[in-house]
Amino acid sequence: MKITMKSKFLHILCAAVATMALPASAAVITWGGVQTISGASDIISTGVTGLAGADFGITTGTTTIVNNGSVDVDFESMNSGQSDTLSNGITVAVAAGWINFGPNGGITATPTITGNFQTILDRNIGIEPPDSAATETITLSGLMNGTTYQIQAFVDSTGTNGQTISGSASMNSLPGQYVVGTFTADSTSQVLSVTTTSGGFGVINALTIGTVIPEPSTALLGALGLLGLLRRRRN
Repeated sequence: MKITMKSKFLHILCAAVATMALPASAAVITWGGVQTISGASDIISTGVTGLAGADFGITTGTTTIVNNGSVDVDFESMNSGQSDTLSNGITVAVAAGWINFGPNGGITATPTITGNFQTILDRNIGIEPPDSAATETITLSGLMNGTTYQIQAFVDSTGTNGQTISGSASMNSLPGQYVVGTFTADSTSQVLSVTTTSGGFGVINALTIGTVIPEPSTALLGALGLLGLLRRRRN
């Protein structure tokens, strides 16, 4: 059968389109309940490795270490339109549309919080307008496809701001609150959408991300039990 130049070109074009990688949709994040911030011990590190944090509201170049009573967590600073790579190799990028609120002179929604954690909660980035739903994004990149991650977001402000993060329940920044979520990466990046829901500006102060330590599989536990049984029989 004779193949014309035109049909041959269309055939090649269709094959190229079919092999193009389509952009992956953001993985679904499973969120826990919203909790009130009480101190640095609220930073969840149990069952997580490589935990690191992003500190929003101050320009890049500052690292603040917060100890939650178990581990030191490095928080890397960034502002609107900036990005930084955390100590665990994950890069956090803030979209350019955010407002830089910056430090509030040590004022937080929970005055009893002190030390470096207060420093983290003292600064934030925000979203406007408050009179209608507005959304800004934060992008996590450098993820490993198929790996499960834990993220924790903190909001804290003297204003009564409400916001959701990628489908979380609405969080109030007065009093300061946090929420913990997990997701299994379906690509090397994950976009977090922060949406204003009520009050003044929607805000976010900080987030942490780390790799969830996988639990031993049933098969592995069975094998370990069998090994123990064989050892007892030999003795």
